[in-house]
Amino acid sequence: MSHWRAASGLGPLLLAVALLLHGVGQALFTDEEVLMYREMDERLSSAADSQPLLTGSMLSTVLVGPEHTFGGAAAAAGGRSSSSSGGGGGGRSLLQAAGGAAAATTTTAAATTGGGGSSALPPLPTTAAEHCQLTTGSWCGPYFKQTPTPRPAPPRGNKDCPSTQWGPCNGVGQCQYDYGLCYCPAGWGGPDCSQPRKRPCWRMGEDKRDEGWHKYPEWSHSRCAGLCDDDDSMCYCPPETKFGRQLAPAGSAPGTPPLKIGRPMYWCQPSTDKDGAKVSWGAVRYEDLYGPNGWCNGEVPSFHCPCRHDGMIGMACNIPVEQFCPNQCSGRGECDQGFCRCHKGWYGHDCSRLRAGLPYSEEPDYLTSKPWLEPAVSPPVAAEDPPKAAPTRKRPYIYVYDVKPDYSSDILQYRIERAHCNYRQFEYANASNWIHYNAYALESVLHEVMLSSEHRTFDPEEADFFYVPIMWSCLFDVYGWNPIPRWPSDVHGPRPYAAAMMQKLTAEWLNATFPYWNRRAGGAAGRDHIWLTATDEGACMVWRQVWPGIMLSHWGRTDFPHKPNTQYHADNYGHSIIHKEHDGEWLKDTSEAHPCFDPKKDLVVPAFKRSSHFARSPYMGAAQPDRDIFAFFRGDLRLAPGQDPDCKYSRCIRQTLFNLSLSENWKDKYNIMFGDTRHVHGDYSWLLSRSVFCFVLPGDGWSPRLEDAILHGCIPVIIMDDVQVVFESILDVPSFSIRVAQKDMRNVINVLKAVSEEKIKTMQANLAKVWMRYRWLGVKMADKDAEEVAAAHRAQNGGVARPNPGGQFAASRQDDAFSTLMQWLYARIPEVTGKSIA
Repeated sequence: MSHWRAASGLGPLLLAVALLLHGVGQALFTDEEVLMYREMDERLSSAADSQPLLTGSMLSTVLVGPEHTFGGAAAAAGGRSSSSSGGGGGGRSLLQAAGGAAAATTTTAAATTGGGGSSALPPLPTTAAEHCQLTTGSWCGPYFKQTPTPRPAPPRGNKDCPSTQWGPCNGVGQCQYDYGLCYCPAGWGGPDCSQPRKRPCWRMGEDKRDEGWHKYPEWSHSRCAGLCDDDDSMCYCPPETKFGRQLAPAGSAPGTPPLKIGRPMYWCQPSTDKDGAKVSWGAVRYEDLYGPNGWCNGEVPSFHCPCRHDGMIGMACNIPVEQFCPNQCSGRGECDQGFCRCHKGWYGHDCSRLRAGLPYSEEPDYLTSKPWLEPAVSPPVAAEDPPKAAPTRKRPYIYVYDVKPDYSSDILQYRIERAHCNYRQFEYANASNWIHYNAYALESVLHEVMLSSEHRTFDPEEADFFYVPIMWSCLFDVYGWNPIPRWPSDVHGPRPYAAAMMQKLTAEWLNATFPYWNRRAGGAAGRDHIWLTATDEGACMVWRQVWPGIMLSHWGRTDFPHKPNTQYHADNYGHSIIHKEHDGEWLKDTSEAHPCFDPKKDLVVPAFKRSSHFARSPYMGAAQPDRDIFAFFRGDLRLAPGQDPDCKYSRCIRQTLFNLSLSENWKDKYNIMFGDTRHVHGDYSWLLSRSVFCFVLPGDGWSPRLEDAILHGCIPVIIMDDVQVVFESILDVPSFSIRVAQKDMRNVINVLKAVSEEKIKTMQANLAKVWMRYRWLGVKMADKDAEEVAAAHRAQNGGVARPNPGGQFAASRQDDAFSTLMQWLYARIPEVTGKSIA
């Protein structure tokens, strides 16, 4: 975990001229990884400057024809990427083209109203009535009637942390000055971060080498044929090779980086030893790894192991770049694979806080030594002292916990694939780029939006709500690749069990460490705490003692009792697990104790989609084509032999409708497009923008098809019983969608044909009034992406925005998903906290 220092010391010029080796030979890349690296190779020639990799003019060019593929048409319809080994699946991944954002985003009046000339677009809403169109109940209006109050200077802590001879927190951890607590990076633990807290590779000996290639025959993700970094279980070429890892000298200070990082060998395991004897757990010839021209010795190796780890790119994994951290440590710290090492005096898991008594004299790095951080950092306005950017504020006030690293930054530091657990990454010249689409990306997006939000407070005593940013979804990507993390340590259960156990332990830690979990009198503990459970079946399996909190998820299943929907064994929360650490059978205190979703206290929120995913949408300013496709669906059908023999995936809805579409010839009779990428071709956004109706069907649990439909102005056709879709508990969803019972799905064509043209127009008009609530802005790259797409459409139209209904929101944060969440939370303050909002 120590190559972060090497990356932090290289400027963009050195990175730009670093050699990209184009060796020949085999490589252990998946198809997805090959595409990712090919895209980076194609952009290498432009790495010498820090200009956006996808400029407004380039967007304008690619938007000209319907063949344009913003979202990677073949995969943007909804593939799933999961490992079937060891329960360590990689989550769902919808491949999306990478687009850069290398400049600050400012949502200007021109951006929100059309810009560049006269426009028939209506103005953005100003009254509560205008904001609250198609809302149900009374939750929306009160937020807009409150009077903003002056923002106070943030409180600043000054409690010392435990020290060793190497300094506070042993010189490796981060002091939280509010409470005098040490937060330790992976590899270190204890009150002062002096105790080893290791994550050894599988079958690793005391010398950090494998205990015997032939002694133990079993394969594991983390089995290492080189030298193991047992802080995070990453594998590198051994020190006796030319490009091997060279550790720091004995007696060096804790956290001292290695003399040489070494080429990575994760998932690059030998099939033979040096004498040619078979090694049962590997797949690469010994010569390809250790021969004179092999990976570990060759200047231009004949074989390439993949650069999976964050912070290392290039064909030889020899170009260090910045790593992903929440809000990039606010530009006031060094990022170590998800753990922020804050500059002196700064603290918090995003380095946004300054210790009491110190002057605000230091400019953030993105304004000085690291300008390439600027596109990735959203300044945390709540940290300003004195307040400048937002001198006034509105409720709700939300306190964002610095969660114990075991349940937060550790999970980020343990991730193997650099594209896991986030929405962006650094590439050549430290350019910030979007990763291929991650369906669970809201976890990192919402965390960063909360950190920079005007609703954030650093004073927990005044907080209306508490956000708990555990790495629930990220754990699904990490779990099973190594025996650590597991809770309890001797149980390797399904991924939902691991995430629920982590959440339970987090709640217990919060209650033991801070006085806020149980402070609300007259109700259940933790009911003012907000959790995000973004994986397939959401909060179905959270623990009874955590359940009173506010659960944000994408899965609004309401029936009770309930059983798992998934056909994926590693995600089946119905497995019986009995253990002393949770008083016997876990099911009785989790899925058997509550529904998956309670509309009285929880909220179904949209998945994160960057604007380029729906670039063809008229709401983003695109010319509206004829809606000549009567109904549309493209996505996974699980039709491969043996893939889903019981037809459990999607409750067998997708498969049933697909077979029906073939037997009844939907394509020729009605111009209905239904199938996976083998049957339905073309740009995903373009097809959606041409469709009248779009099917919204479940997957293993939730699916983002509702968002895809609404963001393109396509009327959702919802077929999944006892499941509320996004915001169905707070918006008049029936006014812009059609719901068909599962028992009636074979008659769905007759149902749709019976919808009058007048009703279709009414629903389409209603979609234009609510679409903005189904997309997230608030992180700088998302804001920039929205403006670039909108600007490209304006450029196509002579510099003027097209007068499309709803188009005034194209690049505006007003009433987006986060704003909707804040409006809803504000209305819930009296019920949850007992405070008045009068």
